[in-house]
Amino acid sequence: MAEELQNSLFKVLSNLSEVGYSVGLGFIGFEPHYVKSTYSKAWVARYVERLFIQTDPTVQFGLSRTGHVTWKQLQELYPESKTFFDEAALFGLRHGNTLSLRIDGQISVLSCSGSPWNEQELRMADAALRGLAVLLSKPREGRDFGLPERVKDVLALMVSGARDQEIAEILSIKIETVRARRQLAFQLTNTRTIAQLISEVIKNGLI
Repeated sequence: MAEELQNSLFKVLSNLSEVGYSVGLGFIGFEPHYVKSTYSKAWVARYVERLFIQTDPTVQFGLSRTGHVTWKQLQELYPESKTFFDEAALFGLRHGNTLSLRIDGQISVLSCSGSPWNEQELRMADAALRGLAVLLSKPREGRDFGLPERVKDVLALMVSGARDQEIAEILSIKIETVRARRQLAFQLTNTRTIAQLISEVIKNGLI
């Protein structure tokens, strides 16, 4: 089900972070339509008290650019953010990564504490953020094709750009199961190529 997939994607983010993460989905201006943070309550309280939302370099980067950047790089991009990062370090937030994506005209931003991501970790973070943005966006009307929820879970991750092995890891299933579910989606939607399948998925709001 969608809720189970959502939980699996949040688990990916937890595994990618050392002492918490923050994700804002579907920013329009400074307001996201969904936000979740697993940082400590003490840091969140300090963040609110100091009005850091106005100077947070992870937000500044996320709303003005797309792509991946480490927190060390953010300090170089935004020298005025030294006070912010000095305070964050007092709460255990010394290193991290920020990822910003534009999906359907809206921006989604993820910040994770921890060491710089390697290529595999970045792909996992990208797939998780895209999947969450798709799952938590406003529902669209369209044909259902009778797709089982377990198949829709695979399709949601496909649309997010995840590869078969990454989908298998996120859903805790075998790669053969991923391919079997995709094959069922081909049959039910009467499509033959991945491009056609994804087109039908997006057009009909199947995820």
